[in-house]
Amino acid sequence: MTDPRTTAVEDNLVSFYRLVGRDPLFTRLGEDDVAAFTTQVPFALFNCVIDARFDDASRARRTAEVADRMVAHGLPWMWWATPSGMPDDHVLTERGLSRSDTPGMHVDLDGPVEPRSDLRIAEASGDGLHAFMEMFARGFGMPDFVTEALAVVVRRSFDPARIVSLVAWDGRTPVGCGSVIVDGTTAGLYNIATPEEHRGRGVGYAVTAALMNLGVGRGCTRAVLQSSDLGRPVYERIGFEQVCTVPQYVWHPATTD
Repeated sequence: MTDPRTTAVEDNLVSFYRLVGRDPLFTRLGEDDVAAFTTQVPFALFNCVIDARFDDASRARRTAEVADRMVAHGLPWMWWATPSGMPDDHVLTERGLSRSDTPGMHVDLDGPVEPRSDLRIAEASGDGLHAFMEMFARGFGMPDFVTEALAVVVRRSFDPARIVSLVAWDGRTPVGCGSVIVDGTTAGLYNIATPEEHRGRGVGYAVTAALMNLGVGRGCTRAVLQSSDLGRPVYERIGFEQVCTVPQYVWHPATTD
């Protein structure tokens, strides 16, 4: 029997991509048993496969068919795998995709979480949206063309009833950011980033707590996220525990000198 905590991690991640994938920037591949999206943005996060529902008999064949379509698109792309939505590992690795495993983490929400910080944390609207994009870019080391494309999607397609982004402020200086997607009773935490010069001051903890509290306020009973190595100790201190592994397979076109 599948752990319901793992199901929450999977379902929220899939919901996030399906919501974002409705934006006109994305083209949906016509596949019934998997969600696949492409754009003209040459960055893997913008060209994605997720939620594979292949049976054992067809897994290798369907993985190859979908992967070949994505490779033919010619831009970097990624395949988000989940415990119940696994592609064929061999098929992807033989096509040059590199695999990295990300912890899927979960915590029950039974009341407000103390942020342990005097930082002001506010929704990213108006000028705050520019600050959010700046924190996202600097915190994750994203190139300008990625943040420019993401800013268009955020402004156009992030439904505030489902997705809310926050910025942490130290006075008038932005120091961190994060987003939450509410899917039923699950709050999914994404985009939690702190630029290097602001790390070690509790910014990530405060942003995570604020996102969890948004979830509590909207009736969520659990929070989930996929953790980086840098963020994991912060999330564990706030109560998250790993419940599954979320593999990521990434493909880049060959470069020529």
